[in-house]
Amino acid sequence: MHERTPSLLPREPYFCKMIEHTRELLQKSFELLQQPMPDTFLGRKTQEPFPWQDDA
Repeated sequence: MHERTPSLLPREPYFCKMIEHTRELLQKSFELLQQPMPDTFLGRKTQEPFPWQDDA
């Protein structure tokens, strides 16, 4: 039977927490990557006035 060394026993909870945290981060990253890419074109003119606003 495989026995654990006493020196690793205190670290085991730390490693379990780190693995859990890493899995949570991967899940969040995966969810972000599933979203559509944002439109970041700097030259896009989305604030142009409507034609009837130019006459005012």
